Amino acid sequence: MDRNVVERYRLSLFGRIVMGVAHEVDNHLSVVLVFSELIQLAVGKEQKVRDGAGKILSAGERIGAIVQKFSRYARPHAPSPEPFVPGEVIPEILLFSRYDLCRANVTVLPPPEVPPGILHADRRDFGLALLAVLFNAAEAMSATGGELSMLASIEAAGWEFTVSDQGPGIPEGFEEKVFEVGFTTRTGPLHTGMGLPVARHLAGQAGGTVRIAAQAGGGCEAVIRMPMKARA
Repeated sequence: MDRNVVERYRLSLFGRIVMGVAHEVDNHLSVVLVFSELIQLAVGKEQKVRDGAGKILSAGERIGAIVQKFSRYARPHAPSPEPFVPGEVIPEILLFSRYDLCRANVTVLPPPEVPPGILHADRRDFGLALLAVLFNAAEAMSATGGELSMLASIEAAGWEFTVSDQGPGIPEGFEEKVFEVGFTTRTGPLHTGMGLPVARHLAGQAGGTVRIAAQAGGGCEAVIRMPMKARA
């Protein structure tokens, strides 16, 4: 897959998320404005001033973190493998994508725990691959809502990141077809059939794999497997 295809998908996905980022920024900015006004009204009441200032600082720091993380993962770049901690990447991408993932009554359940350990890959490409799988799962539940759960584990072959949804599942025989560039069963301009192919391509560049299968109780399970060591 040409790198330009990856970058076009990256910009398309992050362009979609930007409305959610604006929503999050607006929420925290409203805290800044409200408590700024409170400080003005509470002149002479030292404790209220201190408390208000603390809330302003906290909201400001969160606004900065949202914008910083979003910009970091959205920026096009040449692949550059590096050691990083997956347990840090997952909350980073959820920080700016949760609003969009949770549309249509979807509840995101982050991993209850992420094992301590290092993954050798391009950090931002790993984040994009995981986002692609997460959005595919969320879109599967757009009509019904449900829980989107994540698990992370270290097995003998390396890291495993599992995303499970409560959507309608995947028809038998389509487990590989969904990884064909441009294939989609959904309509609308946001459904380009690029997410899963890009996720598999990026995982493959690091020596990993992506598979998707129907779950016995309904819904789908997508698994990203990544080796512990960087690809030679």
